[in-house]
Amino acid sequence: MEDGIVWYDLSWWALNLLYGIDLPAGESDGYLHDDEQVRTWLAELKERRAMS
Repeated sequence: MEDGIVWYDLSWWALNLLYGIDLPAGESDGYLHDDEQVRTWLAELKERRAMS
């Protein structure tokens, strides 16, 4: 617990995935992670939340 905030494993998992999500992929106009990857992470987060 830090500053009165409790961070659970699932929260850390999600934050680690999202860290740097808005980084550009390089010279292209896209981002490092595309929309499909983010949708996959969201689906996995929902599954993990349902199990906890």
